[in-house]
Amino acid sequence: MIRLCSFLLLFNCLLSEALAAMEDSLSTLPRYKTTFTYFLEKNFLTINHKLFTLDTSIVGIDRVVNAMDLHSNYLGTAGSASQSQIFESKVSFYTKTINSSYDIELFSSENIASYRINKRFTELKYHSSAFKEQSISVFHSQNILKNWNASFHFDRLGVKDFMNFSDTYRSRFVVQTSYNSPNNKYFLFSHIFWNRIRNDVNGGLASDSLFDNTSVSNLGIKGLAYKITGAQEHRRKRTAYFSHYYNFLPFKKDSAENGNNLNFFLHQRISYERNSFVYTDEKPDSLYYTNFYYGDKTLDSLGSDDLSNLFEIILKNASSGAITEKRNWNAGMFSELKLTKYLQRTDSSWKNLTLGLRGGIEPGKIIPGFQAEGLYVIDGLDKENYQLILDFTSARYSIGVFKLTIYASQTSPDLIFRMYDSNNFIWTNDFSTLKTTSGKFTYSLAKYKLEVAAEISKIENYTYLDERAFPDQFTDKITINKIQLKKNFNLGKWHFDNKLIYQHTDFEKVLPLPDFVTDQSLYLENNYFRSALQLALGISGNYSSNYYAQAFMPSNGMFYLQLEKKTGGYFRFDLFANAKIKTAKVFLKMENILDGTFYNSYYLTPHYPMPGRILRFGVIWRFFDQ
Repeated sequence: MIRLCSFLLLFNCLLSEALAAMEDSLSTLPRYKTTFTYFLEKNFLTINHKLFTLDTSIVGIDRVVNAMDLHSNYLGTAGSASQSQIFESKVSFYTKTINSSYDIELFSSENIASYRINKRFTELKYHSSAFKEQSISVFHSQNILKNWNASFHFDRLGVKDFMNFSDTYRSRFVVQTSYNSPNNKYFLFSHIFWNRIRNDVNGGLASDSLFDNTSVSNLGIKGLAYKITGAQEHRRKRTAYFSHYYNFLPFKKDSAENGNNLNFFLHQRISYERNSFVYTDEKPDSLYYTNFYYGDKTLDSLGSDDLSNLFEIILKNASSGAITEKRNWNAGMFSELKLTKYLQRTDSSWKNLTLGLRGGIEPGKIIPGFQAEGLYVIDGLDKENYQLILDFTSARYSIGVFKLTIYASQTSPDLIFRMYDSNNFIWTNDFSTLKTTSGKFTYSLAKYKLEVAAEISKIENYTYLDERAFPDQFTDKITINKIQLKKNFNLGKWHFDNKLIYQHTDFEKVLPLPDFVTDQSLYLENNYFRSALQLALGISGNYSSNYYAQAFMPSNGMFYLQLEKKTGGYFRFDLFANAKIKTAKVFLKMENILDGTFYNSYYLTPHYPMPGRILRFGVIWRFFDQ
């Protein structure tokens, strides 16, 4: 009843918007122009700094499952633990204390945007689907003063009644503010956020045979037998962040017509972050777990507190006037002290003192540019760890842009590989540091919506969980080759968007990866009722080739090696209808429309069934107020 009332209310509001939009389409009265831009602080004083505008398109609004959209294996329910199908060479610079299985579901400081608007802005998002899946999101941003903006964002996701003992709940909340003084001497960025995930975990199917060999409905999946009952994982992440800049030589608009405007910034950043992971199991299954070190009930927890203080000096040049080649450059040097307290059955603490350099020159129409960053830990737990990133970008040729990225690092294995003390697993390991190098060549031609990238990466001392779900280290070098192609075709109102990834590892029994990952969309997009209604109708598909995807261990929330069951190799197709009526967007989507046609079932993570045909409905509504 509640769902029906919500749907009728939304339909009534959308109908009102449609009538108002058609009325506005006939009006020629001038409107007050809305300004809405945002940027990321990490690019604030670099050559990559650019303002992003509000996305008004309707393409992709139906994609609401992070793991599926980012090509990750997950446990069948949105918001559950996941692992990427695509290899990425960049790793965490400092020792990582918490497992990465929920990272794509969490807010992070580097992705918190700062907004520049001239009206109050509110965005509401809602989507509903089978298995009582519902998500609601509220975002609001406004200027307190002309140069002072404040925003908040809250969202909540809940999924129930797919598999037994697999419910997922996710809550995220962030409050952020940004300020710059009228004379552009002082800039401030600050935010606080909370992330909370509860994932009921069932260990997967007790037996795969019924799901593999017969056509099991979504309701039938709920009735299958599972390995664990009553177990839960809790993941939390909380952050308080304060960053400010003082410019001793601010940019002046009345400076010389032909010259450079040098800015000298002093930057300080202080952040505090608390992470935790908790696993509970009231009735542990002795057939699933071999060891019980602390009793017949499980309550395992680990957490960490990180306090970071960074000081940086930055020189930034903004070219102006009728000089031959207008190019901006920046250069900076910084030091960071990071204090960490690790909490498990035995507490420990450490520090890291890091020095870093970064800088770059913006590419021009004639001369290429580059961006570079180097980090080195001079003292602490991760002493002698380093990271080097070099980006070389060609001039902006009419035939396209060429880019070469070189990455090299020496980093410590995640702490959970080195020490772990729980009811089911205990280990202590002295592993060597990981050494990673990669080279990536990218060609892009924006005019034709084309991008091609080729990358080769090498890893030495790769660390992973073996087939027993215990840590191991592979001392030989692993080579991964990857080619990625993106090309969008337009023919009138028809669109065909494509992404194809090929990757290959020479030690697939240590680092398994699917050879191919693809994502395609074919749709018709058009305007109706004098552009009052924008509509896109089409089909989207994704595929990952079959391979020995890693299995999932509930006790520590990590994925581990298995060489018994291949997953993937399944073409999934979805039908979608996306629409925009004035400031409201709505979508209707039927997922996995070919369920049962060529295959009885499919998995992404071994032993965790993926759902058959399901219907999704969602709406995005934006409000601008004076």
